[in-house]
Amino acid sequence: MKIEMNIEPAKAVKVIHQAFKRYETDPQPSSALNETTESIITEVKQGTEIIGVYDNDELIALVKCVLNDEFMYFSRLSVLPTHQGKGVATNLVKYLERYAMQNNIFVSICKVRKNEKNNIALYSKMGYKIVKEEIIINKNGDEIPTVTMQKNLQIHNIM
Repeated sequence: MKIEMNIEPAKAVKVIHQAFKRYETDPQPSSALNETTESIITEVKQGTEIIGVYDNDELIALVKCVLNDEFMYFSRLSVLPTHQGKGVATNLVKYLERYAMQNNIFVSICKVRKNEKNNIALYSKMGYKIVKEEIIINKNGDEIPTVTMQKNLQIHNIM
């Protein structure tokens, strides 16, 4: 497996839709299902980076991230269902953390639906702490109970 920056928006949309398909029938479907090539292009123009994981030549996972002066925010961590549970997400987040530190950013933040216990457990295992609980309005206009998770990055805890 290899990790690459600047994933093509059309490829990114396909992976996001497949990874978030399980939310399709939720009472509050994920707004990830509304992502389009154009919406990704707009985000990239505004500074969002798309980082992906390839297995051979197949894009199997990706994440969006934004670096600012104070922290790195990552979102839409998407792993194809056939590759979930194999450490792909963990390796991708560790890569992001190293990338942030290379850019002199030492705080990593993500938001997670409060009912996504497995995702919260994954990030907790990696050293993320819940720092805020709130109701957010997603792009579909739905109210989503959400937690913000944060990790202070240090060289010894991301290798």
